[in-house]
Amino acid sequence: MKLNLFRIPEPAVKALRKKFMDSGMVVTKRESQAGWRGAFYYSAGPARKVSWAETFRDYLEGQQLPLNRNAFAAFIFTRKEDCFVLSFGKTHFFIRPYCDYDFGIELAKRIADENDSRQTASRRYQTRRKKDIKSYATDTPLDVESGEAVEYLQMGIVTSKRERFGVAGKFGTSALLQPDIETSEIGKLLTDLVDVLAEPEQFPLPRTTTIKDEDEIAHFDELLLDELTSDAATSELTHNSYDLYGVDFIFNEDGKFVVSCRGGGPRTTYDHLTIQDLRTYIQVNKISRDSILNIRIHHEPDDATPYTKPLKESIDFIADDEQVLLTGGQWTKFNQDYLKFLDQSIAAIDMEPVEAEFAKIVGGEPAFNISAAVKRAGYAVADKDFSIFKTRSSTPVEAWDLSRDGCVYAVKFGTPQKLGYVCDQALNVLELIRNRANVNDIPDFTSYCLWFGYEAKRPLTDLRASGSIILKQKIDNWARKARDLGIRPVIKLSHRPKS
Repeated sequence: MKLNLFRIPEPAVKALRKKFMDSGMVVTKRESQAGWRGAFYYSAGPARKVSWAETFRDYLEGQQLPLNRNAFAAFIFTRKEDCFVLSFGKTHFFIRPYCDYDFGIELAKRIADENDSRQTASRRYQTRRKKDIKSYATDTPLDVESGEAVEYLQMGIVTSKRERFGVAGKFGTSALLQPDIETSEIGKLLTDLVDVLAEPEQFPLPRTTTIKDEDEIAHFDELLLDELTSDAATSELTHNSYDLYGVDFIFNEDGKFVVSCRGGGPRTTYDHLTIQDLRTYIQVNKISRDSILNIRIHHEPDDATPYTKPLKESIDFIADDEQVLLTGGQWTKFNQDYLKFLDQSIAAIDMEPVEAEFAKIVGGEPAFNISAAVKRAGYAVADKDFSIFKTRSSTPVEAWDLSRDGCVYAVKFGTPQKLGYVCDQALNVLELIRNRANVNDIPDFTSYCLWFGYEAKRPLTDLRASGSIILKQKIDNWARKARDLGIRPVIKLSHRPKS
């Protein structure tokens, strides 16, 4: 039997039942199993027109235009403070806002075989590729790279637990299991799940975990509002890539987006929706700060069921110094495994000792690059020299700032946020090299160094001590790309005193 299981925190059970009833679902049967009380909710689904049939109605002469009707259901089981829901059809849309987001992955860490990975889906940050889906042959050991936060696993189940939970499973927000049981034995399965979740985890896994403290959530909501009303937003609307609902990947198609705001703000339709469109909507319609989180985004995909999400469920946002992430409407924190993997990657990058005269830096990069001290140290200046790396594009490329003994240097001074820009520029150069975009010969080099004048009150000798997770993510991504091209990544640190 195939079962898609969500765990629901006890305080959310009543609200979830109400959501089912408000969505036209009715209870068709109640029963008790192994101390669990069950209620089966069902809806035949509304009849909807088929878009292609509307377009080609002239070619369907004499035929009744077809209608789509997708039935959906849910089976809720409760026992004291425990609650699980089995999802059928589109009910995962209804369940997800109320569920324990950590359940599926936490279960995997206790029953999955880390030497039998079938598929993984990870979220990446500060890279062009935001989502990474990898498929493996059976009996492949789990291999997670630094900078990845795992959101989904398809794995074999350890031999000792296969009799209870099946041979393999899929684990995300929910868990998709295929135990060899009858419907009357679901209650016993749920009891086994509660028991196994109390056991120690069997392997580390870099990921994010849900923040549940209301005061923390309110604090991070304020940071999000700061971002949405600022002049330079860094968030992204999640429809630009797939969303993971339980164990199902929902790839959003082209379609229309309708933005509205309860209590103010007209319904506005967009063929494509960007974060700048959202910020303009807020500014033009003078939506107050207190009302911004009331914004809702209605998506009308082609040939699929329309759905509506609150704004918080449509935004990805990292609060950098706080090391937290908003995704799927939930504030989550990077777990210790994620931070450990990322710091190990940073520690593996070679450090070039900084010359005594450059240990402390004042002023800006242009003056520094052409200074007599830099020249005496043997560096050749390439700053603003756009002839080094020419492409067919009319956009000039600044290859690097300095070079010496087979190493090129990208130099940047300032706060971690500003240092992130040079990581992006250096990564762009590596991408151009990978794509062989240069139309001229570029000087040979074997090492690429990011030379940071790190702005802080005290000198920073180890980037692992930086509070900026975004900077670390950018450095990790750049270093990985350099190694892929056979180039040695290097870091050099100077101190820029904080004024």
